[in-house]
Amino acid sequence: MSDVPAPAHVVRATTTSRVLGLLGVLLVAWLAFLAASDNPATQTKIVELCVFVVVASMWNLLAGYTGLVSIGQQAFIGLGAYGLIVFGNGYGQDVYFSIVPAALIVLIASVPIALLAFRLRGGYFAIGMWVIAEVVRLLVKQYKDDPIKGGSGTSLDVPTDLYPKAERFQTTAFIALGLAVLAVTVIALLLRSRIGLSLQAVRDNEHGAGGLGVNVYRERFIVFMIAALFTGAAGAVWYLLKIRIQPDTAFGVADWTAPIVVMVVIGGIGTIEGPIIGAALWYLVRDYVTSTDSAIQLSDEWYLIVTGLLAMVVALFFQRGLWGSLQRHFPSLQVFPIQRRLVVDDEVGDHRDRKRST
Repeated sequence: MSDVPAPAHVVRATTTSRVLGLLGVLLVAWLAFLAASDNPATQTKIVELCVFVVVASMWNLLAGYTGLVSIGQQAFIGLGAYGLIVFGNGYGQDVYFSIVPAALIVLIASVPIALLAFRLRGGYFAIGMWVIAEVVRLLVKQYKDDPIKGGSGTSLDVPTDLYPKAERFQTTAFIALGLAVLAVTVIALLLRSRIGLSLQAVRDNEHGAGGLGVNVYRERFIVFMIAALFTGAAGAVWYLLKIRIQPDTAFGVADWTAPIVVMVVIGGIGTIEGPIIGAALWYLVRDYVTSTDSAIQLSDEWYLIVTGLLAMVVALFFQRGLWGSLQRHFPSLQVFPIQRRLVVDDEVGDHRDRKRST
């Protein structure tokens, strides 16, 4: 036998991931087709679903890959929404374009928030983020001058001659769908990069990762800013559709972070696919049980209570969530493969896979 090593190459994708990826592309194409329709009800559902996918995925990026459990993500939702108001109403910018500077404002605001919150650890960080979100809410609520007009709330100026209702719903649906696709893509690329390896090492053992040369503070800071950017953009898109904004709902933990946690826990924390599945299940079931045509009708409050109990059951008996539990039994079940596999070609053309966890 020859002592020359057999040729080998590193791969990530599997046959299963390629098939599931193709199905994902088809799903996005189908949603784009629905967004192009003239049905405002369907377009509203697309916007709401896509916004939930974005905020759930970003919360999971923090909690599931860096160990930063935040109960204050509603701060970025509200800041993104009021950024839209400032640039749309205050500076007379195009409301669609205003989403970009609104998200950038949230990105800038996330820097001092991170500098303050990162002084805390574990549960103190989670509560600290909640306190920061409440402080931001109170500051906005007390600011009653134009264009913010805190207090009881304000509305985004969208005159029908410039923004016909049908066109606004359609455009907003496309923006929300594009934002969701971009957010998931950024997360997948980030986790496949060197930073992704560092994040998973930090999540598993912060002190051990630091001992191996990982700059724990820097990596977390970068991820925190990315999560804030996309969460703020999602908040702007949401209120571009809703028009009316109130501080108590835009910065409400029960309106945003509590459902986000439920979505991620049910879907599967620490996976890319889990928050997407969790957000879809949470929204579609809520849409059904809160509909007047449904055989089972629940108020939003009761639905949140029921889903919270369900999340507790999943956390106790299915700690990896629905998708994580499926992956335990079917390891190749991945839409976004992160792990690398070393494929060695032998002399007869067979392949031997040696998995190398990353």
